[in-house]
Amino acid sequence: MNHHISDHPSLKPYDISNYSGLRGKNFYEIDRALQRAVARYSENFAPDHKAAMEAHIKGYGELVGGVLDELTEKSHKEGKYGEVVKFDRTGKRIDQIVYSTEQTQSRKISYDYGVVNLDFHSSWKHPFPNIHRYALTYLMNLNGEGGVACPLAMTDGIIYALKQIGTDRQKEKYLPLVAGEGSASHFMAGQYVTERVGGSNVLANRTVAKKAENGKWILVGEKWFCSNPGDLWVTTAKIEGTNTIGMFLVPRIKEDGELNGHHILRKKDIIGSRGKLTVEIIYDNVEAEEFGRPSHGIVNLIKYIIKISRIHVGLGACGNARRGVMEAIEYAKWRTAYGKKVNQFSSYARSLAEMQIFQTAMTFVNFRSVDLVEKEHLAAEVLIPLLKYKSSSQASWITQKAILCLGGNGIIGDFSPLPRLHNDSIINETWEGTHLIVTDHCLHALQKNKVFSAYCELVETLSKDAKSYPALNYANSVFESKFSELKNILENESKEWREINRVYIADLTYGVVALAEYLEQASFDLKTKKESIYSDFANGYAELFQLGADAPRKKDGVFLNPESLEAIIQY
Repeated sequence: MNHHISDHPSLKPYDISNYSGLRGKNFYEIDRALQRAVARYSENFAPDHKAAMEAHIKGYGELVGGVLDELTEKSHKEGKYGEVVKFDRTGKRIDQIVYSTEQTQSRKISYDYGVVNLDFHSSWKHPFPNIHRYALTYLMNLNGEGGVACPLAMTDGIIYALKQIGTDRQKEKYLPLVAGEGSASHFMAGQYVTERVGGSNVLANRTVAKKAENGKWILVGEKWFCSNPGDLWVTTAKIEGTNTIGMFLVPRIKEDGELNGHHILRKKDIIGSRGKLTVEIIYDNVEAEEFGRPSHGIVNLIKYIIKISRIHVGLGACGNARRGVMEAIEYAKWRTAYGKKVNQFSSYARSLAEMQIFQTAMTFVNFRSVDLVEKEHLAAEVLIPLLKYKSSSQASWITQKAILCLGGNGIIGDFSPLPRLHNDSIINETWEGTHLIVTDHCLHALQKNKVFSAYCELVETLSKDAKSYPALNYANSVFESKFSELKNILENESKEWREINRVYIADLTYGVVALAEYLEQASFDLKTKKESIYSDFANGYAELFQLGADAPRKKDGVFLNPESLEAIIQY
């Protein structure tokens, strides 16, 4: 044989030989749900502010679909993950984290673009509201956690807490580090709360804080999960001689230039979110500053740090899931089987439509939530933990479905980002509270009369116009039935029944608000148009909500209507 191996008949071009995935696309320009959220939540902005914001988000969409997508892929290879460097060349202990060039470039690009600190940029002349801030967060997560999204969340939390409860001295000292324009600390802020004895049960902390003569606090103990070790972090410790948990700020380097008293033991081998390190640390007389009143440690931790982290988990899960839907739909345009494109098989098309419906609902409800947070609406008290739970669990479901849509190629790490996205989604399910912990927080919020009244007011307002439009009759009937069931549970079922069924109650609570959101989106259009794509989304979600994702589809529903099905998939 004298022919080259490339001439072998088995290596000739085939249906996906020229398939390149989604790289190079502007991820904002191809996301209609995100565009709609940005447009609707900025309706009252000054024209120059609105135009500048949209241009800024669009510019980041181009970065995310281009250079950041490429850097994320390159930095998630063996040999490219971060490492702990214990000593410098002279033998001095430095306990420093060193990342690959690709990872540090990725962080720098996003930090300098202002995704967490645009309000600190001298060239930005407008406010930096939640719709802008979290549109950027959502876009970042289309590349998965990527070694950047988790650090973004923790840096955002510290910035928010510094603004709210930091002393003037702390703001002057630390805001330029974690938020300053041109800072060399690119999302290098962390959270060290969990200990070997427990995570969500912060009261079990064994780390002890002792007040020093200079007004600082000295911490002795350990932390089991230290996410994103870097320049500054938030931590918790038990005030010496009490059972009170305080919250503290810890800089990596003390004011005298010496390494603060901590020892990094090892980095964690975790299933996802591997682009940034998670480590174990011993506190050996760490010097810390009280962050807010020491007696309010747990309250402040929940109110400022965990709250922001949970918002990021919800939006991050939306981004992960959106990329999963995008990858599955794009692949289906190319792949053939048995003589036709795979998206021409009805069961395959059904899967794509279900993924699209679930993900779009997540997007609309999460952006509704951050708008309510900004308005200090009481319904946000239940939506924040609810969306942390439901968005992360649905993202895992969607990314797994997307993997299966690609068949064997779906589990290959260098074919698409889907395996990494799926693992990152699993991390989101665990971070800041597992399902049983977070659904307990949801139930606790729902059982507050003022909070549940605010939630009811929200969904009633969202759904109030739906009865006027026959196209929404089915979706509205499901909404009314499920909303009635939820109210009955909270008003009439026993505490014991509610407790053992709190996951079901959380699912029901989410389903009601998600369907109400679709009814509002459709009604908004139908006031001025004859038809709305969101009528199909509302009826499709109602069917999934009423019957379940695995049930047979309604004969007269959107899934068996070829035009509706195609419109949803191509949305």
